[in-house]
Amino acid sequence: MELQKKTLPVEEANGWYLMKTEKRCWSEEFIDEDSGDRTTEERSEILCGKGTQINDIIKSLLLENGITTVKVSNVALLGEQDKKFNLWEIAIKVLTGKGNKKSYIVTADSPAAAEVFISEYLEVNMEAVFKLIKINEQDYNKVIKIYDSEKEQLELNKKRICWYKAQIYSMLDDGDDESEGSSAGSRNILVQATSFEKAMAAIKAVMIQNEFDSIYNTFKKIEELNIVDVFMPDENLVYYSDEDLTKITVED
Repeated sequence: MELQKKTLPVEEANGWYLMKTEKRCWSEEFIDEDSGDRTTEERSEILCGKGTQINDIIKSLLLENGITTVKVSNVALLGEQDKKFNLWEIAIKVLTGKGNKKSYIVTADSPAAAEVFISEYLEVNMEAVFKLIKINEQDYNKVIKIYDSEKEQLELNKKRICWYKAQIYSMLDDGDDESEGSSAGSRNILVQATSFEKAMAAIKAVMIQNEFDSIYNTFKKIEELNIVDVFMPDENLVYYSDEDLTKITVED
C-alpha cells in the first residue's frame, strides 16, 4: 500500500489515522501565595494518541474541543523521529570546471534536512554541476569564527582564511577536592583563522573569555580542513577579533 499523508477537515477524516497526538489546551489563572500576583499557566490534556483511527466518536471529541483540521495518513504511523539540531559535514564533488571536492558544515535536525539546505544554497551560489558525496555527523564542542567585518577586510587583503580542527585534552576543575571535582576528556573545536598559530591563539582567547576559565587544556593536535563555509545560528557561534589575539602568547 502506498503511504498517503494529508491535512483534512475532521468531518472528512473518517477511516484515516492521526499523524500526531491531539490535545485539548487551555489556560488557568491562579494567585501566587507568596507574591499575591495573578499568574497564567498553560494546561493540556491528551484527547487522541498518534496512530488513532478516526471514527464518528473521535470526530465528535475533536470537534467539541475546537479541532477542525487534522494531519492524517492512510496507515497508522506509530514511530517518531527524534529531531535534534546537530552539525553535519556535507562533502560535494564539482563535476564541471575544475571538478574539485568541497565540504560544508550545516546545522540541521537530520541528514535529509542538511542535504536540502546545502543543495538549495549551492543552486543559488555555485554556477556548476555538483554531486553530494557523503554526509557525516560532526562532534564539535565549540565553533569559533572571525568577526564578519574583519573577515571581509582579510579577504580584501588577499589573506587566506581556513577552517581548522583542534583536539584538546581538558581537565575540568570543578571544586577543591581533586578526586571528586575533576574530570577529563578530549574536546573538538572548529576554528576559522589565517594560520595554525592564529587558530591556536583564537582558541586560547576564547578559553579565557568564557566557561573555559576553569579548564586546564593541552593541545593534542590541530589540522587544516577542506571546509568552505559553516552555517550555524549566530547564538551557537563564538566570534573573535585580532585584538583578542594580541593578549595571547602562542607557545611553540
